[in-house]
Amino acid sequence: MITAQSIRTSELDRTPDFVELISSARDAGHEVMLIERPMPDAVSVAAIGRAFDIVAAPGGVSLEDAQGRQVDFEPGDNRILAASRLWRRLAPALGGAAEVVATGPIAIGGFAYHPDREPTGPWSGFPSLLLRVPALAVTRVRGRTYASAAGPDDMALLELPPAPMRAPSAHKLDVTPARNPLAWTAAVENAAARLRAGEAEKVVLAREVLARGDGVVSAGMVVRGLRAAYPSCFTYLVAGADGTAFAGASPELLIRRSGNRAFSQPMAGSVARGATDVEDERLALHLMESIKDASEHRLVSTFVVEALRPFAEHVDAPAPEVVRFTNIQHLATSVRAILNDPPADALELAAALHPTPATGGWPRATADRLIDELEAMDRGWYAGSVGWIDARGDGEFAVALRCGLLWEDGARLYAGVGVMPDSDPAMELEETELKFKALMTALI
Repeated sequence: MITAQSIRTSELDRTPDFVELISSARDAGHEVMLIERPMPDAVSVAAIGRAFDIVAAPGGVSLEDAQGRQVDFEPGDNRILAASRLWRRLAPALGGAAEVVATGPIAIGGFAYHPDREPTGPWSGFPSLLLRVPALAVTRVRGRTYASAAGPDDMALLELPPAPMRAPSAHKLDVTPARNPLAWTAAVENAAARLRAGEAEKVVLAREVLARGDGVVSAGMVVRGLRAAYPSCFTYLVAGADGTAFAGASPELLIRRSGNRAFSQPMAGSVARGATDVEDERLALHLMESIKDASEHRLVSTFVVEALRPFAEHVDAPAPEVVRFTNIQHLATSVRAILNDPPADALELAAALHPTPATGGWPRATADRLIDELEAMDRGWYAGSVGWIDARGDGEFAVALRCGLLWEDGARLYAGVGVMPDSDPAMELEETELKFKALMTALI
C-alpha cells in the first residue's frame, strides 16, 4: 500500500533562475533534474530532491521512497508501460491532478535507448528507467511560476544559498574520438552494404567523443550555454547517482499529450545551415529534393503515424517541412492525433513510439541487432528520452539527442546518423561532426 503526504502547489510571485536553482541544490548535495520546452508554449520544470523514484528493477519497475526502500513493484517486460501503470497508482496517493499542467504530482526523468537493459561503463550512475517525484518541483508555465512540495519543509529548498565559487572554468578542450573515425566510417559502409543486400531498410549508427577541459566543466553553465545557443530546442539536465550529469539540447519531440490530443514531431534527414539567407534556402531546397533524405524521413513519419493509430480517433500528418536550428536543418513532420476516450497517457504513448526509426532504424529488431554489432559503444540514455508526466497523464518526452555525459572536467558527447543503402560514409562522418558542435560550444 502506498502512503504519502499530498503534494501542495503554490503560485510564486517571483520566478527564480532555474539554472541557478538546480546548481545551488546540486552543490548542496541534492538530486536535481531540469527540462525546458522552448517557446512559444514554454514549460520548464526544475526538480530538487526525491520523494519517490519509479526505477528499473529486474522484471519490471520498482517504487522507492526517499530512503531507497521499495514500497511497490509493477512487473512487465516493457518498463515504460510498467512505469505508466505504477504512476497511475501513485499519483492519486499524492493528491491527484492539479489545475495547472505540470504542477502537483509530477514525475520527471527519462529512460535509456534500451529500457530493458541496464546501462554499463560510464553510464553506471543511470538506471535504464528513472522517473522521479521530486521533493520540490518548480514549474514555469506560460510566464507563471508554481512550486509543488512533497513535504512540509520542502519549500525551503527554494532558499538554498547561491552556488559557491568553483575552481577556474575550462577555456579549451582536448577532443578525442572514442573510436577511430576510419573504423567508424568502415562500420557505416558495412551497414550500407547490408542494407543494399536487403537486411534492413535503415539503421542509425552513433559516435562518441571524449572532451577534456583545462578546468571545470560546470553542468549548470553547460545548460545555460545550450539554452542561449539553441533556444528552439528542448534543454535538459539529469544528475546521475555517481556525480555525472546528462545534459543536452534536443530538437526532437517524441510525444506530447494534452487531454485527448497528442503531438509528435519526428525528424530525419539533415543538412547544415548556410552562411547567408540565400545559401540557407539553397541547402534547404537540396534537402527537400534529396531522394535519400526523403526515403529516410518517410520511414520515420510513417512509423509514428501507424504507432499512434491504435490510440486515436484521427491522426493527421501533413507533408514534411524544413525546420531550422542554430547550426543544422532537419526534415520534420508535425503529427497530430485526437485520442480515443479514455486517452492513453504520455508514458503509454512514449512506449508505443520509442525508439522511432529516427534513432534506431527499421525494422526495429534487425536495426538493433546491427547497432549491437557495428556501433561498439553503450548508448546509455543517448537516443533514449527525457521528460515528465503529471497526475492527469499529460506530459511530454523529448528524444535525448545533441547530448553529453558530463563530469567535473570533461564530457562524453554523442551524435548519430541515419544510414541508408546509398549513404556516403564520409558525408555521414561530417554530419556527426556538425552535431557535436551543438554541445561542444557550450562546454567552455
